[in-house]
Amino acid sequence: MSADETVPVLVVGGGLTGLSAAVFLRRLGVPVTVVERHRGILVHPRARTVNPRTQELFRQAGLAADVLDRRNVNTGALMITAETLAGPERGRLGGEPAEDPAEFSPCPWVPVDQDRLEALLRERAAGLSARLCLGTALTSFEQDAGGVRALVVDQDTGAERTVAAEYLIAADGADSPVRERLGIPGEGPGTLGDTVTLAFEADLSRHVGDRRIAVCHVDRPVPGTVIVPHDGAGRWVFSVPVTRVDVAEAADMIRKAVGDPNLEPRIVPQLQDGTRLLHYRIGAVVAERFRDGRVFLAGDAAHAMPPVGALGSGTGIQDAHNLAWKLAAVLNGHAGPGILDGYEAERRPVAAFTLRQALLQMRDRTGRDVLGTGEVAAPYYAAVFGYRYGGDAAGPEAFPPERLTGQVGTRAPHAWIRRDGRRISTLDLYRGRPVLVAGPEGGVWSASARTAADRLGVPLDVRRFGDDLHDPGDVWGEGHQMPPDGAVLVRPDGFVSWRSPGRPTAEAADLAAGALADLFHVGS
Repeated sequence: MSADETVPVLVVGGGLTGLSAAVFLRRLGVPVTVVERHRGILVHPRARTVNPRTQELFRQAGLAADVLDRRNVNTGALMITAETLAGPERGRLGGEPAEDPAEFSPCPWVPVDQDRLEALLRERAAGLSARLCLGTALTSFEQDAGGVRALVVDQDTGAERTVAAEYLIAADGADSPVRERLGIPGEGPGTLGDTVTLAFEADLSRHVGDRRIAVCHVDRPVPGTVIVPHDGAGRWVFSVPVTRVDVAEAADMIRKAVGDPNLEPRIVPQLQDGTRLLHYRIGAVVAERFRDGRVFLAGDAAHAMPPVGALGSGTGIQDAHNLAWKLAAVLNGHAGPGILDGYEAERRPVAAFTLRQALLQMRDRTGRDVLGTGEVAAPYYAAVFGYRYGGDAAGPEAFPPERLTGQVGTRAPHAWIRRDGRRISTLDLYRGRPVLVAGPEGGVWSASARTAADRLGVPLDVRRFGDDLHDPGDVWGEGHQMPPDGAVLVRPDGFVSWRSPGRPTAEAADLAAGALADLFHVGS
């Protein structure tokens, strides 16, 4: 295809999902171009928290410490409900699940606003030499068996150019133009309502008092109105479930929500062009397909969820993580194209399951019951840590995370071990390459896997307890439920691909080769 630029992967959309995809791909050596129609970061926190499972992905990408550095140090975790901010509280909850995830994850919750996180991801993607084309919009594209040819335009100059890519990731939001052009419908309850959001500055200290508020749900001017601290001081975010308002009407709504008729809020721009009011449609839908040929949907383009529990943003970042290693394996010549079929097969059931959990959480927090089934929500950590790839059409199983012991299709278990004299999590072993982990008597599996990887021409790291891994707490036997002569094969994204069927036999080499061939979709 003739084009002005040629790149292996073109990402459309520079929000959390698109930027995460760029970071994950570049860490795996894949050149990537991102086109994003906005030049600046939206001055609006939107997602307020990174849940521990998502932070695990940032840890794998070497970003966890930076995410912690960007956290909101002045905002609290208190969720309150009231008629107005200044009025008496009707209820209050902690803003996070009470259970500490330290038992099953090396990562904590991180209170970080989406605008701060996007800025960090943009910096890291650029630092990894991803090509970021800001102020640039996709206007059309076509694809054939050889790739995708996209027409993009500079929003300021109107200059057009063509980009030829082997694959395109559509991370262009809930109203995804790419999904619309592909004619992919959605399934689910659909639109839940409209909301107008804005950022404003005002001194609310006498109304807040000594409360460390994360979110305040109020009934004025209409039920469903939300006030959120942006910086923990004088800047706030206001969201009201209406279709359209002007700036004067919005200021009056803020006064009613706060409960102070004399308040003079200053509504500040959220975009570089001076836009102060933003309109969003809250949806609950999962795309019927996540793939069309060489085009993949990810994030809100693939699934729209109500904003509860850090589920929507986390699911999108996990989409990017799942897809990145598969694309890298194909583009680097290690895997057959059949591996890409696993993206939709794995991520769509998880998205549908997670959407259902988000709707149940919305019911439990706000009283709005969209499903009307009386269903009990799954435990939060089972929903975000415990899903299993390869389940039936009814959706994935959801294991309590303390029961993750290396079952095939699940996220590999976390435990603290020592390697090269350093204390690490077992999850730190899985950083972009598949890993064969063997028990202290599993040398046959280690040797067989190395031989098979060399013969198949695929990458593989081999680790063994009692050799380069020190197991101070029976991590292998108890944590993985494995015998001393067992082994597990873990994918580059940290999910278990295969477990040894007992003691090594004369067929160990063939079994190891078959496991690797299945993982990479290559001939054994």
